[in-house]
Amino acid sequence: MQFTTLLAMIGTGIVIGASFDTYAHIFHRSERHRLIVWIADILFWIVQALYVFYTLLLVNNGQIRLYIFLAILCGYAAYQALFQNMYVRLLQQIIRIVVTLYLSLMRLFYYIIVFPLRLLYRFFVFLLIATCHFVLSIGKILYKVIYVCIRFLLQPFIWIGHFIWRKTPLRFQAALGRFFHIGKGFLIKITNIFRKKG
Repeated sequence: MQFTTLLAMIGTGIVIGASFDTYAHIFHRSERHRLIVWIADILFWIVQALYVFYTLLLVNNGQIRLYIFLAILCGYAAYQALFQNMYVRLLQQIIRIVVTLYLSLMRLFYYIIVFPLRLLYRFFVFLLIATCHFVLSIGKILYKVIYVCIRFLLQPFIWIGHFIWRKTPLRFQAALGRFFHIGKGFLIKITNIFRKKG
């Protein structure tokens, strides 16, 4: 039992060393704020302590002895001396592959999904603007056509009205002008009353 525990703790020390290098390479501690590094370090060592305790539960029912800590230190030292350089090179290669794969997937996602959606959005915006311009142009043309037609149809009545007005006696024209002037003043007064009430 003690020999098994000793080997397990040496392996745990190796795993802790590899975990710390992994954490340092992925987290980039030197580029972070001190408070964030402090919190992250505490969480990291809590996880490592839980890992050590879980391993002890598996191999010797959680019994803690002095040689356990010595075995962990021996495993950590063995990792530093024998495996660190090889593991760090392998870790960097894995990180490089993962980053390259991630960037490739993001680029693929952009060109397959985002870029076509952007093109489709721009096409619909262009189509909407072109349709609005077309409708406004047609509306202007129809307005001019209707205006010309109505003016053409009403022109004879306008001529007749002008002819009748010129033949009307000046006294009647003056009376009619005064009537319209009075009506205009009456409408202005009513409008002012409603404005004051509003």
